[in-house]
This record gives sequence, C-alpha cells and structure tokens, in this order.
Amino acid sequence: MITKAKGTLRRTARGLRVRLIHLLPRRIPIAFKLALVMTLLLVLGMTSLGLFISDNQNRLIKTQLHDFGNTMALQLAKLASEPILSENSLNLRMLTTNLGQDEKILGAGIYARSGEPLSTTGIQPDLTDSPFEAAGVISRPWFRDTAEGSQERLISFIAPATYSDVRVGSVVVTLSASQMDQAATSARDAIVYATLAMTVLASLLAYWLSRRLSLPIHHLMKATQAIDRGDFATRIDQQRNDEIGYLFEGFNNMAAGLLRKSQVEQVFSRYVSKNVADKVLANLDEVRLVDRPIEATVLFADITGFTAMSEKLQPSQVSELLNEYFSYISQACSLYGGVVDKFIGDCAMLAFGVLEDDTDHAFNAVSCAVLIQQLATQLNQQRRAEGRPEVHFRIGINCGAMLAGNLGSDERMEYTVVGDAVNLASRLCSEAQADQIIIQRKMFSMLQQRINAQPERTLTIRGKSTPVGIYSVRDLHQNDQAQLRANLQRILDNRPRKLRRQAVAHV
Repeated sequence: MITKAKGTLRRTARGLRVRLIHLLPRRIPIAFKLALVMTLLLVLGMTSLGLFISDNQNRLIKTQLHDFGNTMALQLAKLASEPILSENSLNLRMLTTNLGQDEKILGAGIYARSGEPLSTTGIQPDLTDSPFEAAGVISRPWFRDTAEGSQERLISFIAPATYSDVRVGSVVVTLSASQMDQAATSARDAIVYATLAMTVLASLLAYWLSRRLSLPIHHLMKATQAIDRGDFATRIDQQRNDEIGYLFEGFNNMAAGLLRKSQVEQVFSRYVSKNVADKVLANLDEVRLVDRPIEATVLFADITGFTAMSEKLQPSQVSELLNEYFSYISQACSLYGGVVDKFIGDCAMLAFGVLEDDTDHAFNAVSCAVLIQQLATQLNQQRRAEGRPEVHFRIGINCGAMLAGNLGSDERMEYTVVGDAVNLASRLCSEAQADQIIIQRKMFSMLQQRINAQPERTLTIRGKSTPVGIYSVRDLHQNDQAQLRANLQRILDNRPRKLRRQAVAHV
C-alpha cells in the first residue's frame, strides 16, 4: 500500500513538473534578464542601505534619550543635595514640580539615603530592590499598564545626590521609552517607504536601461532570423564604435559571404546537375565523388537536322533555340527523377538512377522521352503558326551496368557515367528517326507491360558478336497517361509569360 502511494506521488510530481516546464517560456528575453539582475542588485543595495540607516537612527534616538535622562538626573541631584541636608521639603517639592512640568519627563523623585521618598511627582518606579547604592547614574527599563490595557515601556534614571563627596540621597527621573520606540518605528517606516519608492523607480530605470542595452542584440537577433529564412541581403545599418559595432560589422561580413556563397551555388547548379552540386557542396573537404558500378539508364536526345537549321539562323538565334529546348528537357528530366549529365552541341545526355537509388529508372527514362516528344509536338504547333522551323528530336535509351564517377584532371573534372550501355544508348539515338524513341529488345522485355512499342529492325553494332533488336516506343500505357499529361501541362505553364501569350494568341 505504501509503495503504491509513493508511486502515485512520484507520477503526480512528474506530471506537475512537465506542466510547469510547458508553462514556462522557451526563451526569456535578455532585456528581462538584465532588468531582473539590475533590479535585484538595486533592491539588495537599497535594502542594505535602509537597514543601515534604520539601525543608525535607532541608536541615535536611544543615545539621545539616555543622554537627556542622564543630564536631567545629574542636574536634579546637584540641585537637591543641599535641600536634602537641610531637610527643606518646600524646596524639594519645587524642584520635582518644576521638573515634572517638562512634557518629556513622566516622573521625578527625590529620596533620602535610606530610600525614603522626600518629594515625588508623576510616575515612580518600584525601588524595593534598593538601587541607591550605585556610585553613578544607572538606567532601569520597566513597564506599566496604561488605561487602554496596553503596556508602556519606561526608563528611569537614578543618580546619587552628593554633598562634599558624601552621598546624602538619590534622585529618580522617569522618561517614556515608548516615545523613543514610536520615533524609531516612524523613522523605520519612512526608510522602508523611501526604499520601496526608490526600488520601484530603480526597477523602471533598470528595465529602460536594459531595453536600451539589449536593443542592438534584438536587432542582431532579427537579422539572424532573416538570414535563417534565406534572406542573405539582410544588413544591420548601425554605426557604433564599441564591441557591439565590431559584432555588427562581423555579421554584415558574414551575411555578405553567405550571399556570395549562395550565388556561387546557384551558378554552380546551372553548370552541373543540381544533385551533383548538392553532393559536392555538402562535402567540400573531399570534392571527389567515389567511382562506383551501378545499374542505371541513359537517354540521348538529339535535334534532327540541326546543322541545316543553324545555317539559316543567326548565332544568337541558335543559342536562344538551344537554351529554350534544353530548359524544357531539364524540367522533364527532373520530373522523372533524372539528372542532366551534359549537353553536347545539340544533344542532351540524361541519366536515371545514378545519384539516387531508383528501382524504376528504366521506366522513368522512357516516360521522360515520351514527355519530350509530346512537348516538342505541342511547341511545333506554335512554331508552324509563327512561320518558324519546327524542332524534332530523336531519342535513344538504354539501361544496364555502367560506371558512375569523376572523369577529367585535378584542374577540371565532371561527374558522368561511362560503359558499354552508355555507348549503345548513343548508337541507338543516332539510328533513330525524327520524333522516334528507340530502345533495345532487353529493355522492351522489362517494360512491355507499361509501354506501347513496336519492333523495328535489327542493328549490327561494332564490337558486339550478336545483332541488337530495337523497338520504337509509341506511348505509355493508360495507367500512366494522367501523370504524363500533368507533367506536360506543368512544363507548358512554367514557360516564360511572353511565350505563353504567343501560344494563346495562335490557338
């Protein structure tokens, strides 16, 4: 039973701790931390100062009370010594009466050496313990009951009355210590209120000052968040001649470096495949990618009749044409998970299943080829309407074992694939006709359930002992048509606005 109760208590405590952690803010602003520390230091300082002043005030009031009591007692003793010897009761009553008229004195008394009262006025203490033997002034604190039912603290000062160094009697002067306590309490309250007021003002000042001090850090935090969002153009436009100024300058230099790095990465990704660029930039200490044998698919897409077409165009028009169509090919390749290996004149070499594992690389390559041909058909309709020459592609595809890795020198290299399967894909492309996609029989056997293809002739390839049967791919099966149409529309929608307007105008 006890063990069960302990387990319940532990679970309850754990749950409360988790809830408390969730209630606390994840980050506490540095302005709040600075204000809290400064306020605590100011409160500690003001409290210590208040206690010190209050203690000094209490000691001062007590000292003043005792000095006044001692002075009154000694003065009364000096005046009463001769009347005591002469037994002049009238003079003694005059002394006590005059002294009792002082507001600060609650009682005065003159006593014989035996302790017998000779003349008294006001409040007198209990003197049954014979305090008249002391040689000097003594003080005796005591309490009396008031009419309100409370107790009042009093102090009686007892001094010897001497004549020619002979003690002839004693005098008693009684003062109220409650007045001293009230004065001390009032002084303490005033100090406490002043301390609280100063603490509040100091807290406000500390918060304002902490906000001012943390404002540059807040600006730096905002700029850092902008950098984290990818806004490398962010700068802190503040000139300071302190440590924070050096920090701002360092941040701006860092942001400029990140901007340059981002621009280099963007430019780099345009000259090589984005996947290759990402792998290289992810490990700059070891730029060289590992050569490895893989099973992949290679696609060659070549513009038919390009030489004759380029003779009729200006160099700028040739460049514009190639850039436009290579852009479409790159988009089609990316949609099916491939990478652009290289552009060779008017020919594009694409690879599938090279950088990332792709068990469906052969079908993705064929789908990309069909997409390129359908896209070219759509674009040719617009080109015919504009009176421009049409662009037709011939495509060869092959899959098989190949080596993926770096080729080149230490000064310049490229990541590509090589092997007999790659050479055969290039040969198939050269054997294809305009608007035709050629694959070999082995590849058709792998994909015949997913593509529409017709057998073509048999090719004799140099270096191969047996001829290679080829098939011409017409289209994809119905199950993959929806995705093909969606990808085609996406590329058409991504064209520059000017080209889209021209296409709409000719519909």
